[in-house]
Formats: sequence, C-alpha cells, structure tokens
Amino acid sequence: MGYLWGINIALSIIQVLILGLMIRNYTGIGFTRTGKMLIGVSVVFLMESIVMTITYYSWAVAGMGPTIALPALVITVMNLSGILILYLVSRL
Repeated sequence: MGYLWGINIALSIIQVLILGLMIRNYTGIGFTRTGKMLIGVSVVFLMESIVMTITYYSWAVAGMGPTIALPALVITVMNLSGILILYLVSRL
C-alpha cells in the first residue's frame, strides 16, 4: 500500500472522529428544527467519510497507483477543510 493511500485513509478517519464530535456538539439542540437539520447533515458527512475510508482501503489493496490516490487526496483535504470549518462553527 502506497503512502498516499495511507494519508487518504488517515485523513478519512480524522474526518470520522471530527464528525462524531460535531454530532455530540449538536445533541444539545437536537430536538429543535435547526438541530435536527445539523445532525442530519453531520450524519450524511459521517457516512460519506466511512464509505471513503473503506473505498480507499480497497483501492489500495487492489494496487491502484498515484494516478487515483493523488486526486483522491486533494478531494479528501478539501472535504476535511470544510468539515473542520463546520466543526468550528458547531462549537460556537
């Protein structure tokens, strides 16, 4: 498994952890309309991160090279940046 896949998998796992923290932050307002929407969006992102972790691992085992891993890494970094911004907003 190449180092790019390792980075992709690590970043996806970090996303899962951050999203878990975000959902915990939203549980206080979970019974409001806004709270339900925020938890729903967080769960969608959480599922996406879990699926991408599994996909990255399967692509790495299948021997996909940097042609796939590098663009996936760019997408993962952008996704992580957006999730970090949402997490910071959830802490306000």
